Amino acid sequence: MRSLHRVCLIALALGLLSLWALPVSAQENRRLLFEEIFGGNYSGWEKATSTGTLEVTADAVRLAVDIEGRAIWAMPALTVPEDIEIEVEARPINPQREGNWNLGVLLRANRRGLNGAFYHFGVSGDGTWEFSVRPPNATQYVNNIERGRLTNFNPTRPIQLRVLASGNTFTFYVNNRLIRQFTDSTLPSTPERETYFGVMAGTYEGNSSHTVEFRRISVYEIARQRAFLRDTFPDSNPNDWGTGRSGNSDVRIEDNSLVFDVLKANVLSWSQSIRRFPQDIDVSVEAINDVPNPSREWSYGVGVRAYKQGDDTFFYLFEVRGTGEFTFTVQRGGNVVKTLISETRINAFDPSVRHTLRVRAVGNVFTLFVDGRQVGSVRSTELEAQPEYGILLTAGTFRAETSRARFTNFRVQTPR
Repeated sequence: MRSLHRVCLIALALGLLSLWALPVSAQENRRLLFEEIFGGNYSGWEKATSTGTLEVTADAVRLAVDIEGRAIWAMPALTVPEDIEIEVEARPINPQREGNWNLGVLLRANRRGLNGAFYHFGVSGDGTWEFSVRPPNATQYVNNIERGRLTNFNPTRPIQLRVLASGNTFTFYVNNRLIRQFTDSTLPSTPERETYFGVMAGTYEGNSSHTVEFRRISVYEIARQRAFLRDTFPDSNPNDWGTGRSGNSDVRIEDNSLVFDVLKANVLSWSQSIRRFPQDIDVSVEAINDVPNPSREWSYGVGVRAYKQGDDTFFYLFEVRGTGEFTFTVQRGGNVVKTLISETRINAFDPSVRHTLRVRAVGNVFTLFVDGRQVGSVRSTELEAQPEYGILLTAGTFRAETSRARFTNFRVQTPR
C-alpha cells in the first residue's frame, strides 16, 4: 500500500493574491454559419464521384452507394472558415447487419470534387470510429490516422456526429460523447482561409449497397477563448512561480521549464504562480520525468481551485503516476481529504516520454485528459467557493527516493 500521507513542501510565490489584468480577447457565443434548409438543393450540394447518387429531399441530404468498396461524398457550394464546429445527424437506411459500411463528416477541404484534400471523421457499422485524412494527390479515398471502438453503439438509431476544428486541434464527439481530441498537421492550417465541408457514405468489402440520410447539418463559427495565461517559463519568471531548495526538494526554472527535483520518498512538492483565476477554467501543461526512477514510484500533476484557509492550502489534484495510473483527489496541505477517482489505468502510457495533462473545470464538473484523450470525469462540491483561485503544478514520490518533473507550455483559458 502506498501512503496517502506525504511530507509536503509548499513552494508558493509570495505577495498579494491580486487578479492581474486579463487579455481583451473575450469569449463569444458560437455563431451559426450554415444550416441546411431541405426541400430543394438551395445550398448547391455536389457529389465528388461518378458512382452513387446524391438527392436533397424534403428533410435530408441522401447519399447512396451502389458498388462494393466505394465511397461517395458531397459538399455544398458554401465555404466556411477553417476553425468551425460541425454537427450532423446521420441515419443509415436499412444498414447491412454485418456492418461493412461507414459514414462521416468532411472538413478543411481545399476544393470540391474528386481531387480535393480534406479531413474525415466518421463511424463504421461495426461500431468503430475513425479519424482520417485525404492528402493532396491521393490515390485512395483516405489514409487512416487513428481509429478506436465505440461503446453501446447501435447502428439502427440516428447517429450524432460533432467535430470542432481549431488550428491543428480537432475534437470529435459521437452521440454527444467525447471520443478523442487530436492534433494533426497533415493539411497545414492557414488562418483566414475559406474551406469546404461535406458528408460521406461508403461501403467495405462484402457490401455493395449503402444509403445514409443526413437529417440535420449545421456549421458554427468556433467561439474564441480568452487566454488567461500562457507561460513558457522564461528565466525572468514573469508569473512569479514559487522556486527554492529545501531538504525535500529543489524547484527551479531552467531551459524554459519549471523543474522539480524531489529528494526524499513520500514527498509531494508543489509550486504556484502569483496569478489567480476564476472558477471555470481549462488548464493544460506538458510534463515529463526525464530522470526516471526505475520503480516508477513517482508522480506529476496539476492542482486546480487552490485557495488558502488558515495555514492550509486546499485544492483538487489531478495526479499522474509513473506506474501509468492517475488519481483525482481533494487535498488539504498535500494530504488527501477525499479520493474522487482512485487509481485508474491510462492506456498505453509511456513514463519516459512527454505527456500533456489537461483539466477542464466547469461548475462542479471536472474533466481530465492525457494527450487529448479523456481519461476521467467527476462531479464535486467538496471545496468552498472562492472569488478567485490558484493553480498548482506538483511533483511527488511514493516509495521512490528521488524523482524529477519538468513542466513546459503551461496554458490557462476559458473552457469552450
